[in-house]
Amino acid sequence: MGYDSKHVEIKSPQEWYNLIADEYGKYHKHLDSFDKWFFQRILPRKIDDMRIIDLGAGDGRMRKFFKDSPIKQYTACDISEKLLKKHPGTKKVEKIICDLEKELPFQDNSYELAISFFVLEHIDNIQWLLQEIYRILTPGGQRVIGHFLQRREFLWKKDKEIFKIELFNHRIQDIEKLAKENFFSVEIFPIAEKWTVIWYVISLRKD
Repeated sequence: MGYDSKHVEIKSPQEWYNLIADEYGKYHKHLDSFDKWFFQRILPRKIDDMRIIDLGAGDGRMRKFFKDSPIKQYTACDISEKLLKKHPGTKKVEKIICDLEKELPFQDNSYELAISFFVLEHIDNIQWLLQEIYRILTPGGQRVIGHFLQRREFLWKKDKEIFKIELFNHRIQDIEKLAKENFFSVEIFPIAEKWTVIWYVISLRKD
């Protein structure tokens, strides 16, 4: 992985995650470092018996933060079939292949908590996604988002192939505006490194 700016093929998120599924786990520690577990501070105090959906669950990086909690249900939703197959499965984990740019295959008022990390940058129409999240959350339900400020595109190498992933650089101001327009109450927590904001944790609540 690098930041080379020369012209290379751009792959869709589905193509990219399927291609690197076997090696994605080695980036977990790096990805965890952005959040520094801050998101856990803004979760409900009691998540026992909650129904949680992980939108963009991948191979289960976020699942480990809930593995010791007696939650009612954990739904792992991702567009990459190969990556989702690597998600640790238990009787409380339901794996669903789904495209976050389309209607989500879940009933209204189904989940108390929705989480998404390193996801919004892969979504073009985030307004549609926000509408869908509002629909599937219960009244009072919360969505927690980790949003990385990716100023440069990563350059990936797989075997002899060099490529980039399609990205959409949404401004935090636009995310906040769209969330409020879709009836969420919004809290935004900037995460800085060496006095520079590199990451946001966003809490949306369906009132």
